Amino acid sequence: MKAITGATLIDGTSRAPIRNAVIVIAGNRIDDVGPAQDIDIPKGAEVIDATGKFVIPGLADMHNHLGRGSFGFDQTTTDHRQHLADLLGWGVTLVFSPGINDLDAFAELKRRSLEPSAPYPHFLGVGRQFSAAGGHVVGGYESETPEQARASVRELAAAGVDAVKLVYSPVIYAIKAGLPVLETAVMRSVIDEAHRQGLKAYVHAPILSFAKEALRAGADGLVHGIISDPVDAEFIALMKKNRAVYQTTHSIFEAAGDIAGWARRGAAFDRRGLVPRTEFETGMNPAFVQEWQSLWDNHSYMEERLPVLQANTRKVFDAGLLVVSGSDTGNAGAGLLNGLTAQLELQLLVESGLSPRQVLDIATINAARMLGREHDLGSVEAGKLADLVILDGDPLADIGNVHRIFRVVKGGIVYRQADLLRSTARSRGRQ
Repeated sequence: MKAITGATLIDGTSRAPIRNAVIVIAGNRIDDVGPAQDIDIPKGAEVIDATGKFVIPGLADMHNHLGRGSFGFDQTTTDHRQHLADLLGWGVTLVFSPGINDLDAFAELKRRSLEPSAPYPHFLGVGRQFSAAGGHVVGGYESETPEQARASVRELAAAGVDAVKLVYSPVIYAIKAGLPVLETAVMRSVIDEAHRQGLKAYVHAPILSFAKEALRAGADGLVHGIISDPVDAEFIALMKKNRAVYQTTHSIFEAAGDIAGWARRGAAFDRRGLVPRTEFETGMNPAFVQEWQSLWDNHSYMEERLPVLQANTRKVFDAGLLVVSGSDTGNAGAGLLNGLTAQLELQLLVESGLSPRQVLDIATINAARMLGREHDLGSVEAGKLADLVILDGDPLADIGNVHRIFRVVKGGIVYRQADLLRSTARSRGRQ
């Protein structure tokens, strides 16, 4: 048994923070938790002194493709397993991937993440994505007929995915000429067959009109915020009718709109120097910026509409919709650095007008609710899995303090951040 003592606990419920808390862990679950005067520490328990520190539930990244996310376009090395381990080092204990095209790799990641002693977050996701031929996704399903789409959904269900995802957008917010979009009948068939298979269907549709079409077809959520227009009453009503989830992913729009500014932001946020400076220097290099802007030639659209994105997040949250945070890590060249971006996303949400407490809920208990796993995950309560992060600073005073990790606990096992990140640090040239 273990006991974490002395910290201020922000437990992920509506309760006020508990000062001088004790968290007793038995095996992989929380046995007891509360103020020190109310909790008996079992004889022989390993005591972790967290006096002066802060405990929060493990963080969730609900939009992560498990890529490196580096600046620059050299993205040839993909080690999904190591990238998953890295996330744990950044305090992320729950990951949802909206797209890994290799179904065998997807199944292996799920299997490994279920091993109690594996140093990985809980991992769930969608496997291969659906997109039009020549559309936004490379290597996904390019179903031309509803029958083909239904057969592909059944293949995904047999492979053990947790949901399906389809791209229903011309991507005009990034590329002026736009890209092909799935036929409406195919989009509807994917969603319908997913429901027949007991799966939820999530949609990439940051443009309001396309998002509404997908919601009318029964979509269970949006994997990006709406950046094109202010959301309206019809949108809110459709989301509520479907009990749909709204993923924020502000990071990708910030990065794509101003890649050099994004690099400067990341360098300033990484106060502990966990990322090599050369990463950020690449992102600020004029030659790289020019190449990036030539590929995403509508970057000014995203930069100009960031206030719309931010206002929409506040509006859907205030309307009581289920909002979760995601980094969209894995986009080639975008500088959405694995782990760091999951934390930066929380800072962007505070800058959008949400309180640190609201943002912590978005990144913890709301993620568990999206998956129907709130009985096991998302808060620090007796009976739940012992997934939590011990911080050296108060995240309610400054959400950026999620960066100041002292220890990560996943399934009752206590990890030092340096140990989890060590192999990646070596591979990036850090000793």
